[in-house]
Amino acid sequence: MESLTLIKRGAESLIYYGNFLGIKAIYKVRTPKGYRHPLLDRKINMERTISEAKIMLAALTSGVNVPAILYVDPDKFTIIMEFLEGKTIKDAISVTGLEIFKEIGYMTGKMHLNEIIHGDLTTNNMIFHDDKVFFIDFGLSRRSRDTEDMATEVHVFLRSLESVHSDIKDEAFSLFMDGYNEVTGSGKEIMRKVEEIRMRGRYVDERRNKSGNR
Repeated sequence: MESLTLIKRGAESLIYYGNFLGIKAIYKVRTPKGYRHPLLDRKINMERTISEAKIMLAALTSGVNVPAILYVDPDKFTIIMEFLEGKTIKDAISVTGLEIFKEIGYMTGKMHLNEIIHGDLTTNNMIFHDDKVFFIDFGLSRRSRDTEDMATEVHVFLRSLESVHSDIKDEAFSLFMDGYNEVTGSGKEIMRKVEEIRMRGRYVDERRNKSGNR
């Protein structure tokens, strides 16, 4: 392995910057968990490394912008992918403008049509590169055809807008859903599910508050 620079330490993995065969690259290395039996831990990390790489490739072939995978080493729990120059969408809104959210919705719809759930859909996991949005960090991704899972993903994105982009959340989410519906045709169905999820969340919060006030 060439000389690498640690750029991010996450709960599940370490992210390094370096070179791979002369190409600027990101190395994502899953970290062992001491609370698991070593054999089980190795099995889980190998399977998750392979699954993440396969889902990224599936997203790419579905027309979603993701970093190109350069090499996968399941034995070392490592995925090597191209390094993308650019800011996260979270930090690039002033450059991209709000119309970028329609593209985000469109690509999310493409993933869902192909039964791909990203798992952590926030503007911090998207890079603005070459005037396009690229989705990154598929560490929590999975396959699902369940409408509830897709609506939960959309709800997560809405919550992230409310938290991080509260000043533009309404217009941004409207554009997101325009793009999503354009490719899936199921925007209304998803939004009904999103409202159900939000109502369940409000009910739980209210119940907790009542319990806390007793």
